[in-house]
Amino acid sequence: MYNKTRTSAIAKKRYSFKKGYLQVSLEDKDKLKSDLTQVLNNPSRSYFSKKLNAGIIDISVTLFSAITEVLKKYDITDCWTIEDM
Repeated sequence: MYNKTRTSAIAKKRYSFKKGYLQVSLEDKDKLKSDLTQVLNNPSRSYFSKKLNAGIIDISVTLFSAITEVLKKYDITDCWTIEDM
């Protein structure tokens, strides 16, 4: 009886904005990095690098929207890579 009611686990996803970050010109990289650091609420450069390279697991909708809005300022619309873990 109990074996018939199995539910599948919710798949975790990794969200990476590196694709969008790499589309910015060299002259705008530092400004974009400071804007994204403010959105991530952590002034540490190592924290930014970690999130840029490793991605964000189980991102909140507000953080996803905030990062997307920052990248839109730099005319980047295709900025996310989403992959299953």
